[in-house]
Parts: sequence; C-alpha cells; structure tokens
Amino acid sequence: LPLGDSEENMVARSAEAEEEEEEEEEEEEEDKPIVTGVALICGSMNWDTIGRGNARVGSKPRKVEPAWKPQVIGALSGIRIMHVVSGPCAAHSFFITDEGKIYGLGRNEQGQLGMGHTKRQDSAVEVPFFKNMHVIGASCGRSHSVVLTEDDGAYGMGDNEMGQCGTGGATGKGAHNVTPKQCAIEQKVKQVSCGFDFTLFTTEKGHVFSAGSSECGQLGINDSGEYIDGRKSIFSAITTPGRVHSFFTRDPRSKEVTRIPQVAVRYVSAGQHHCLAISTKDELYTWGFNGHGRLGHKTTEDELIPMRVLFFRPGDKHLSVKKARCSYGGCFAVNNLGNVYCWGQNQIARLECPYPIPLDDLFGWNVHDIAPGKNHHIVTADYSSIAMGKSTMGELGMGPSTKSSSRPDKMQGVEGLKSIQCAAGSGHTILLVLDDDDEAKKIIDKLEVNHD
Repeated sequence: LPLGDSEENMVARSAEAEEEEEEEEEEEEEDKPIVTGVALICGSMNWDTIGRGNARVGSKPRKVEPAWKPQVIGALSGIRIMHVVSGPCAAHSFFITDEGKIYGLGRNEQGQLGMGHTKRQDSAVEVPFFKNMHVIGASCGRSHSVVLTEDDGAYGMGDNEMGQCGTGGATGKGAHNVTPKQCAIEQKVKQVSCGFDFTLFTTEKGHVFSAGSSECGQLGINDSGEYIDGRKSIFSAITTPGRVHSFFTRDPRSKEVTRIPQVAVRYVSAGQHHCLAISTKDELYTWGFNGHGRLGHKTTEDELIPMRVLFFRPGDKHLSVKKARCSYGGCFAVNNLGNVYCWGQNQIARLECPYPIPLDDLFGWNVHDIAPGKNHHIVTADYSSIAMGKSTMGELGMGPSTKSSSRPDKMQGVEGLKSIQCAAGSGHTILLVLDDDDEAKKIIDKLEVNHD
C-alpha cells in the first residue's frame, strides 16, 4: 500500500471494486428469466388463535379445519407468484407477483398487512397502497412488516412500539402504522428481514442497518439500550435505522476480539431476538440473544456485535455458506454442496446444540431453499418438499395423523413438484411450486383448493 494510506481510502477502493462486481452480477441477474409458480398453503387458517390458544378479547375468531396437506390458494388462482413470504414469528404472509403486485393474508391486528385497517384477512387480497409501485421483496415480523419496492424505497407497517418499522416518529404502546410508511433510510435497500420486534436492512453498498428493540443486542450496535427508570429496567427504542458499523472475530483460545475491516454484506436474517449476516466473501456472522447457543459460537452468552461463526470457512466447499436463515430459536445453513447444518433450539429430536451440526438425513438431496420456523421447518429439494419438527395444526403437510416428525420427511400430495421457495410462518407453511410442464399441472390439479 502507498505510504500513509488510510483505512478509509482502503475501504473506499474496496467498496468501488465490490460495486463494480455487484453491477456485473446485476446485469447477469437481469438476463435471467423471471421464474413464477403456484402458491400452496397448509396448516391453520385460524389466524387469531395461532400461537395463542385463545383469541384476544373483542375479536371474533374463526373455527375452520386446518389444511392437513398442501392446498392451492384459491384467491390467487391464475396469478403468477414470484415470491412467498412469512416468518417464524408471523401469523401473516405475503405473495409477490411477477408484475410487482403484493397480496396479504392472515393476522392484521396491528395493521401489519398494510391494508389501511386492522381487520383479519381470511383470503389473500392485494395491498392497495402498492398498486402503483413495483414490489420486489417483503419480510414479516411478529406484528409488523416491511415491504421493499424497486424505485420507491422500503415501507414499514404494523406494530411500531419499539420503532421496528424503521419509519421514525412516535413509539410506545399503541404506536402502529396501519398504512405503510416509508422507512427512514437514505441508502437504497436491496433486502430486509424482520424479527420479533426489530428489523434489519441491507443496502446496495453492502451496509447493514437496524431499527427497533436492542434488548438482547440484536441491533448489532454494541448497546442493549437498557436504562434504569426508578426500580425498573427499560429498553430504549431505535426508530430510525442506524448502521451496523463493525464486524468482529474472536480467537477461540485467547478469546481476544479483533475487528474485521471492509465487510460488505449480501444477506441478513432475523430470528426472534437474534440475527445472522452473510458477507460477500461468504463469511457468516451472528449476534443478539444466545439462549440454547443459537449463535453457533459454542457459548450461551449474548453478543451485542456481529461475531464471525468460525465453524464455516469460505473457499472450503464442505464448510462454506451458500444460504443461511434464522429460525425462531436457532439457525440453519446450506453449504455449496447442498448439505444442511443447524444449531440452537430447533425442535428436531429435542436437538439443542451451540455449534453447527449436519442434518445427516438430508445428505444427498439437492436443496433449493430452507424456511426455518418456530416449531417446524421446511426444506425444498429436487422434486420434494420436506418438513420436520412439531405439527399441531397441519403445518408439516403430512396429514392429520402426523403430530410431529423428529426427522425430515416428505410432505404429502406434492411429491413430483419442484418447490422453488418456501416459507414457515407460525402455524402455517407456504410453498411456491413450478407448473411448467404437463406432469406438474396434473399433480396440482389433484390438490384441494383452499377458498378460506
């Protein structure tokens, strides 16, 4: 390096090089055809009682039979779906079409569907606010959501008690955005992930921003936001997304912590109160609440800053990270060979492990996507959709007689269909399957249609 070259100049040059690489990748992405399919659902559609047992006072809960096997969503018949969205904390879902429209379904008590009201949505309906925008992504938290548009930025809606919508403004009990409001972030957002009461944003520059509660360090800013008011501990709300500036590694022997410069992030995922990020160099970082060792650092101590998971090693085809997702209480990752690893609390054969271990039952499968949930998890591989975990409402899609599956097993009725995306919400599962040949269409035609 030239004499006197500062780290800022090094970072600037690195950022320029990465931007050039990203532009080349974007050009390649533009050349790829848009892949669409048919949305299927299984599990409970009693949105008011999912995860609760009883509906809230004043609500009129539904009492419909669960979809024990995957069913076609009747309200989306004839609509080409490009993305399906839910989350381990969420009792609501979104469906994004090839035309950039977005449809919402499920619980809406805090306005998390962005419909302009707080009424439950029992069938998938287009979100009117985005009619004149092109939606490219979304994420679902417990009672809030963030929708990403191509040219108009990100929008937060729903519960904003802890500032999790990232829209600035009022917080506290009763604060919510029934109508979507633009997130207060200046950089262009390319991906978003909502946790229980916080949100992570990644930008085109490879930066990570966070907003909401930092009670367990999940905002990655080296601060839990805790302060004492009288005799009570209170946690402050971060309403305007702030940048996660630094990423670190810890020596396994000396425990010395070292800052890693020039980290650019390509993907983030939020769990209940913990997070993960994958860098453009395929390094995996985790931070936040570490109960049951869900951060993968062989400890149970919370991390207030992003810390690298040393088990995974970029460049090693066996131990590199291609995809990774947070479940409610743990994490899942897929390496470049399509092998799946998990750690933390994941409701699989009572498995609780503070470091990544392979799911041997999935070895040999060509995994397309993973959707870790709270009590159940979904994997799509080859021409099968695979589920594991607990099933109290049919979310495993294995029929009414299967209440749990400690080992991965195939969902019923969809064998032979290629599922390109999956989403595991609270008490329900969404699949996006291809219908691009006659055989696939025959299988889909045999599925029950859900008109609820």
